[in-house]
Amino acid sequence: MNVLLTLTHPNPASFNAAIAQRIDDTLTEAGHDVRRNNLYEKGFGETLGMADFERWGEGAVPDDVKAEQADVEWADALAFVYPIWWNERPAKLKGWCDRVLTRPWAWDLGAEGLVSKLTDKRGFVAVTHGSPEALYRQLGTDLATLNQPMLNGTLAFCGITDVEWHEEFGVLMQDRAANEAYLERVAASAKTFFA
Repeated sequence: MNVLLTLTHPNPASFNAAIAQRIDDTLTEAGHDVRRNNLYEKGFGETLGMADFERWGEGAVPDDVKAEQADVEWADALAFVYPIWWNERPAKLKGWCDRVLTRPWAWDLGAEGLVSKLTDKRGFVAVTHGSPEALYRQLGTDLATLNQPMLNGTLAFCGITDVEWHEEFGVLMQDRAANEAYLERVAASAKTFFA
């Protein structure tokens, strides 16, 4: 299986980077082709601006977006690793979604409404929360809604409904053993999900 593994964290020594590496190693050992997509390392421009709209108005796609779309087309599955910041994915990943998962390439509108174009893809998402669950509860946050922007607002919207979601709370406060346990759970799940 071809897997596009997108890491969105600025620190190459972060826990998120370790998660992405463990997923990469696990899938590669299992015989899958993994293409790493480190949005910070490559300096992907996340701002959807007038230049994009002008290119689309000309019937063209910006070169950096075209390259990302080619990677998505190559992939049978999209895997994402990122931290939750301010109850959402990082701006760079949100901007990647804004600029890459565009109409009419990833979705369109037809006579019957939404036409999702990426229905042949699967999804795998591993996220971290620096804050513990108790802090979210203290603020009255509905934990069940934290995954909705990515799962429903983006992936399902484009037709990717076979998705596995993993999250770990309080990674900044827990010990190395607890973080290692999360790495192991995510790796084992990835091995099974992509089998």
